[in-house]
Amino acid sequence: MRETLMDAGWGALVTLVLSMIPFSSFVGGAVAAHRHGSGYATGLWIGMLAGIAAMVPLLVLFVPALYVASVLGFGISPSSPAYDLFLGLVFGFFLAYTVGLSAVGGLGGAWTRRHTDWNLDPNRWL
Repeated sequence: MRETLMDAGWGALVTLVLSMIPFSSFVGGAVAAHRHGSGYATGLWIGMLAGIAAMVPLLVLFVPALYVASVLGFGISPSSPAYDLFLGLVFGFFLAYTVGLSAVGGLGGAWTRRHTDWNLDPNRWL
């Protein structure tokens, strides 16, 4: 269990470091699953855990940015009756992007571990 959480933490760290690059969640999930080195179902699970772990700090930055953008006139204003629906849709897309792409990256990481000799261990990079 400890190794699973440690690998998910490495994947979340890679996602956060590369967060300015599109599809960084995919890379973080792939790193987490490649480090763990199990089957496809476990890779999906590890990638999802990495996405959830990365979602928390990203959400701390995302919520104020969304509020500032809506106050400045982008999207729907907070006084609108449809603002709750807008927030639900935006949060759903954020969840799908962060956790969903990380889970798919977990599948990719399990595939690379099984079918290649690539060394994606972040300990080698840092």
